[in-house]
Amino acid sequence: MVLTTTLNFLVPSLHPNTLIDLSFPQPKLGAVPSAPEPIVQHLPIKYGEYQPLGSVKRMTKADENQVVVADDKFQVSTLELSSINDDEASPPVVRAQHTVKARSKDVWAGLATVQSGAISALTSGLLTHHPLVHNNSSEPEPVLPSSSTHQSRSVSSPLQCLASSSLAPTSFALGGKEVDVSVWDVERTFGGVNDEVAKTWGNSGKRKKNVLEAGQIWQAKNVPQNNLSLRQPIHHLCLTYLNESPHLIVSGTKAGTVRRFDTRQRKPLSDWKVAREGGVGAVAPGVEHELFFSDRSNLLGSLDLRTGKVLYTYSAATSTASHLLAIPPQEASVDIPKAGSRRVGLASISSDSTFRLHTTTTPPPVTESTSSQNGNAPGNGKSNWGDEGKKGEVLRMVGGASVGNSIWRGYAQREIVVVAPPHTTKGEGHQGEDEDEGDGEGELGDEEVWEVMDEVADEGKDEESDDFADSDSESDVGEEDRVIVKSKPKKKAKRAI
Repeated sequence: MVLTTTLNFLVPSLHPNTLIDLSFPQPKLGAVPSAPEPIVQHLPIKYGEYQPLGSVKRMTKADENQVVVADDKFQVSTLELSSINDDEASPPVVRAQHTVKARSKDVWAGLATVQSGAISALTSGLLTHHPLVHNNSSEPEPVLPSSSTHQSRSVSSPLQCLASSSLAPTSFALGGKEVDVSVWDVERTFGGVNDEVAKTWGNSGKRKKNVLEAGQIWQAKNVPQNNLSLRQPIHHLCLTYLNESPHLIVSGTKAGTVRRFDTRQRKPLSDWKVAREGGVGAVAPGVEHELFFSDRSNLLGSLDLRTGKVLYTYSAATSTASHLLAIPPQEASVDIPKAGSRRVGLASISSDSTFRLHTTTTPPPVTESTSSQNGNAPGNGKSNWGDEGKKGEVLRMVGGASVGNSIWRGYAQREIVVVAPPHTTKGEGHQGEDEDEGDGEGELGDEEVWEVMDEVADEGKDEESDDFADSDSESDVGEEDRVIVKSKPKKKAKRAI
């Protein structure tokens, strides 16, 4: 048993009412990176008096040992987890559950954590506020919220993405198809909104131009018209806050661009074309000036937010990464790793139901980044690194993950049994080869084999000529027996009726 630092994740499973607890021992990043086998535990969810969960589609971390999940039955459940320092994870326990009234073609657009609970969003524009379960140490059982405390509200639709930030815990951002990125205040959105809604919508039933909806704090403005003076469509597929500031938001669009916003102004700061095929379906902020992105093909890469150039890509990707999760550095005292250093910094879930652990490379200094002028073509791994080119690598893969989002639980110390693979020294290997060569002393060489084959062929010709000379009727019959000729079956004549 060895005390090892582990990287811990909670991943949705393909099976209903099940989650996967993944624990990766700290990989060794040498000349050839290697990662030990992970500890995979399939955890059935204890639902007790509540309804069993379906396949989990969305997850968000509410507390250190508490998560909120949304399944394909449109149930939003609060789960209590065991500590990540435990050697063996315990099954999650449902502490609260609420069913959202969805339409026939609804799917989940997002699930995000705020200060007062969690916000869920459906593509039809239905937002629901789910209060957190508070567990008081003086009470043996947690205080459960009543069903009346779950508040809902409809906004512009169709929605595609929802995001929140710990730097702004009282607000959230959303976007979608013809729904530009906007920021909403939680209390005003789900409070008394009747008077404010009346001010937002005119007597004709149409929304007033440049007037914020009830609860809206900020509304983005669309990018300028294209070269043909045509309006560019609005279609945001994913959304995230940057780690540096609560005012910086990044979205991925169906047009294949990464669009960056600052809530202190309405116009987008930048709109970079990075996708190789299809739109940008997932984004995740890394360390400073770093953004991971994936498109609707198999492109997965890292983007420099200072220049809009692709730092590197993952060339071995064979499936579409539908969810990205950035892993923070282990040392809390070090805010930004050294430029150009390699570490385990990214996890992904792809369309082939596989969870992958990736290595990342910290963005270069500003001087190197701005001096490089190798183009901004998507997938160009040499954009910001000169002629060297940095490539990300896949360390480990675990199958059986549902196409949803995972949760980073943190670093932990666990006792793990490490089994070393059998190792053969170089001298032993040569000795074995010599023994194999010694065993073949009685065998014929290549030249001797060809000589023997020629002799056999000559003997065969002589025997064949003798057989033809002394052939009789029986041999002829034998030859006929070996040849089978199939003739077409005769068609039966039809009788006249």
